[in-house]
Amino acid sequence: MDTSDFISMVQEGRISKIALRTDGILQIDIKANELFQAGDFNELMAAAYKIGKGKKFYNLITVGEYTIADHAARVLSTSKEGSYYKLADAFVINSLPQKLVANFYMNFHKPFVPTRFFNSKSEALTWLKNLELSNRKQSHSKKVF
Repeated sequence: MDTSDFISMVQEGRISKIALRTDGILQIDIKANELFQAGDFNELMAAAYKIGKGKKFYNLITVGEYTIADHAARVLSTSKEGSYYKLADAFVINSLPQKLVANFYMNFHKPFVPTRFFNSKSEALTWLKNLELSNRKQSHSKKVF
């Protein structure tokens, strides 16, 4: 994680690093070859709260090769309670096992916030920024002057 792109201190968990980017996106980097568990997710929620003091974020989540989330972490991540500090999740994944789990995740654990999986960080960032722009336009058009 190159710290020059961040406006917050990098928070570290057992297998992850999390920081707020200069563009307002929360970046989460998860180590390779790990089992991501509910405790790891809870660490990320606590770090997101600490960084944003309760604010919701668009999340860019880069998952190290062959790292997979266990059932409890997937259920928690997709729940309303697990989405308290989220506006959207963009996951960057690369290995075939991750892609298989991602497909299952989207079909059987419907995420509470918009969620997509990408092969590259640039694709994920484009989607997050377009989603943020679209949401801002919708919010602006709903305001009564």
